[in-house]
Amino acid sequence: MKKRKQKNKNKFDAFIRYSSLAFEMMAMIALGTFLGYKIDQWMDNEFKGFTLGLMILSVVGAVFYSTRNILKK
Repeated sequence: MKKRKQKNKNKFDAFIRYSSLAFEMMAMIALGTFLGYKIDQWMDNEFKGFTLGLMILSVVGAVFYSTRNILKK
């Protein structure tokens, strides 16, 4: 009985860990895209280069962050 509770707790801990990591990744990507959009809006750019650049940079950063975080434990 005790082993089953421990196993269920480990599954729940992993679920919480990975779901929080997913929310962190979404926040990083959303923040990067929003900042790029606001810079393009402020500079009145016809081509949305800052939005595109910061979006790609934030996706790469989020993948790097999550990979490093997963391999840490």
